[in-house]
Amino acid sequence: MNSALAQPTSSISLQARGVGKSFTSGQVRSTVLHDLTLDIRAGELTLISGPSGCGKSTLLAILSGLQRPDSGQVSALDQDLGLLDLRALERFRLLHTGFVFQGFNLFPALNALEQVELPLSYLGLAPQEARRRAMASLEEVGLGPRMSLRPSELSGGEKQRVAIARALAKRPDLLFADEPTSALDAANGQTIIDILHRIARTHGTTVLCVSHDPRLVGHADRVLAMEDGRILSDRVPSPSSTPMPGTEEPTA
Repeated sequence: MNSALAQPTSSISLQARGVGKSFTSGQVRSTVLHDLTLDIRAGELTLISGPSGCGKSTLLAILSGLQRPDSGQVSALDQDLGLLDLRALERFRLLHTGFVFQGFNLFPALNALEQVELPLSYLGLAPQEARRRAMASLEEVGLGPRMSLRPSELSGGEKQRVAIARALAKRPDLLFADEPTSALDAANGQTIIDILHRIARTHGTTVLCVSHDPRLVGHADRVLAMEDGRILSDRVPSPSSTPMPGTEEPTA
């Protein structure tokens, strides 16, 4: 990526400098990311868009510390992730990051409230505080009346909102979403991206979302378009394509 695309440093929460990544299958070595440099700002929803296989999920994994790059440097919250050993990296993710995935990753036997409470136990919170946070997060995503239901009793959109509440309850500085709307219809997909956008604005969270869903472009503060392991463009969508605040109504 051209270094001219880098953003001002005043509120930068994620940085990549010269990041490269390759994978080997048999005797074939394929380069997935080509010398990427970018900055991601706090308090914004940044969308990495592009076709399947373009490298966007690999980039998300590297920026979140789930994978290490072959070359280059990644910094998150002014911490060089390459200098952290495995234990320190796990601790960093526990304290500072939240994840939302395409498949929801919910436990069938737990109700919505229990799903959100579970990760909070690893933060050492008292049970009463964990429950308070979990209930507040479910209310924030519009699931207050549904928190006693198990995944089998929830729609796809509701399951994804539980997953978002589970990440939100940790109060992460960084929230990563990998194809969060690909299993949802248009209405539910819009609800999910609106919730993620609202989290960025109201909590000052860095929200980084990867998706090949073109419907999401108008809802992001910034769109990075990827193809073949490179960032082709870095733009701010037209305000006319973004819903007015307060006009979105959560759906199932």
